[in-house]
Amino acid sequence: MTEVVSNKGYYWGYTTKIVITHGKNDLTLAEKNFVGINYDCPSDDSGDPATCTVTVYNLSKTHLAKIAQNDHIVIYSGPIGLYGKLTEGTITQIAPETRSGMDKETQITFQEGQDYSKDSRLYSKFNGSKLVTHTVKESNGTKVSYTKRQIKKVNITFKKGIKASQIIDRIKREAKIRISAIHLKKNYVFKNGYTLSAKPLAAIQAIVKDCGSTVYYRKGALYIDDGSKPNPYNEHIYLTMATGLTQEPAYNSDDSGQPTWTLECFDDPRVSAGSAVYVKSDNVTGLKRVKSVDHTHDQDTYMMEVVVYA
Repeated sequence: MTEVVSNKGYYWGYTTKIVITHGKNDLTLAEKNFVGINYDCPSDDSGDPATCTVTVYNLSKTHLAKIAQNDHIVIYSGPIGLYGKLTEGTITQIAPETRSGMDKETQITFQEGQDYSKDSRLYSKFNGSKLVTHTVKESNGTKVSYTKRQIKKVNITFKKGIKASQIIDRIKREAKIRISAIHLKKNYVFKNGYTLSAKPLAAIQAIVKDCGSTVYYRKGALYIDDGSKPNPYNEHIYLTMATGLTQEPAYNSDDSGQPTWTLECFDDPRVSAGSAVYVKSDNVTGLKRVKSVDHTHDQDTYMMEVVVYA
């Protein structure tokens, strides 16, 4: 089957907008309204949410008062024909305003998506109990002992022959973890059953690994990918020296993992961890999966560094 690719859009006419949700109110800051915005937004398939930064220039005190830690932030960016959501997440830090020449800078740091790594462990709804003996000393010196039933937290256990998909479904439902797509290379069967002794996301990551798949964030959402599809998100992104690439790809030999190519390109908001890009250059041609990408906007420059698997 021939893979369909496209060079839709042109790498000019860039613009950026950020939307910050504070309580029930949205604050929109856009370059078309003469608000200066820079960003550095990485994305990779390691499974950890990326840390992104946005620098906004010359904000009024009224606008600054509408931005706080734990607010939700979405970045929209791109050139004509390719404009769209770059990423989203939760604000973790707002640096004190600083001056750069005549401008005032406010740097906002946010974490991609929702961080589930700090969620509490899940326990069985039918916890066990045990009798505990307590001893107290009366005012006259007499010791009195009594027993009290104490609730004991019990790990969730699954029966023999349980499938990985069933466990993942139970965990994400009870922990309220949103997963945009689940594709398991094999639906691993736990012949001896399974005991949930780790935090929810860590447990899902371990189970997914047993299934030969990976968990990662892309554009702020969580995905489980089995790597079987060359173009799982139907993006049809075509990169050549005439459409996107700014220099020939560089080969990276890594003894600890799979070899990769580094691509220097004009920024494209479609590209994220797990994306498929068709590269055509002098030294590499073919459909490649994205390991990582770093989107950067610095004044009038919009660039991205993409690392793809060889």
